[in-house]
Amino acid sequence: MAVNLSEQLKGVLPPVITPLTPERRLDPDSAESVYRFMLKQGAHGIFLFGTSGEGPLLRNDDRQQATGIAVKVVNGSVPLLVGVIAPGTEQIIEQAKVAKDQGADAIVVCPPFYYPASQKDMLVHYRTIRETVDIPIFAYDIPVMTKVKIEMDTLMTLGKEGTIIGVKDSSGDAVSFHRLVASKPPGMKLFTGAEMLVHAVVLAGADGTVPGLANVGPELFVKLYEAAAVNNHAEAVRQQEAIVRLFEVFVCPDGTMNVGYIIGAMKTALRLRGVIEHDTLFHPFPACTPELIARTQRIMEEVGCLQ
Repeated sequence: MAVNLSEQLKGVLPPVITPLTPERRLDPDSAESVYRFMLKQGAHGIFLFGTSGEGPLLRNDDRQQATGIAVKVVNGSVPLLVGVIAPGTEQIIEQAKVAKDQGADAIVVCPPFYYPASQKDMLVHYRTIRETVDIPIFAYDIPVMTKVKIEMDTLMTLGKEGTIIGVKDSSGDAVSFHRLVASKPPGMKLFTGAEMLVHAVVLAGADGTVPGLANVGPELFVKLYEAAAVNNHAEAVRQQEAIVRLFEVFVCPDGTMNVGYIIGAMKTALRLRGVIEHDTLFHPFPACTPELIARTQRIMEEVGCLQ
């Protein structure tokens, strides 16, 4: 079954976690369970190996096994996007070739990082990947991790020339993203990773969302998107308010936020929902504490994501 990206690439694409065994290897049974769970909840696509999926930390054989499982489960019913996060162009090309051969519909590519990269460097980076591997590319703008920002002019250039088909914006820069939505070239797909902005940007014309919080409550995002798609403003607002409350699972009891705690909350939520067996994270992230588990459970129950 072939995916039509121009028509099907929209809505809620959960950036799924990667379930691990206690030995920190892929748990294949839990991985299959996660992918089936997201489809059952109405996800419009699946995104593997993003920040939520601990993509940069995965061994190659675990990446390939997880991709194979996802391809089998999805079976062309929705778009399957595979994240290829590495500091260098050649490294990304290697991963992209494997993803394409395994059956990914598109890849999600971060800008080059570690060595400081200019906007001209980013143009070379994305063009080289696209010229080398015949697979649609999403640009992944997440400067909090890469320490470099893909500027609007760069994204517009890449979109107009067809080097990229879309953007996953996790910059948190609402102004720039709204400007991009207002000016995007025809056919360019724009998704926000910012949970708090979904209602606003979808109504403004964005194509959808790739929210890490969808690992905790995917049904809320699906309901919000579907309400916004038919201009049911009141219902969209109601779901966005529930998402704002659910977002508190990502906030430490002392009011701070950190990546390990956030991914731990995602895995805890899926374990509490009976989707995965273990809430193991890669080192150096600490194990999920009883306090994190209890807090996550309480908030999920309040919002209705856990009965």
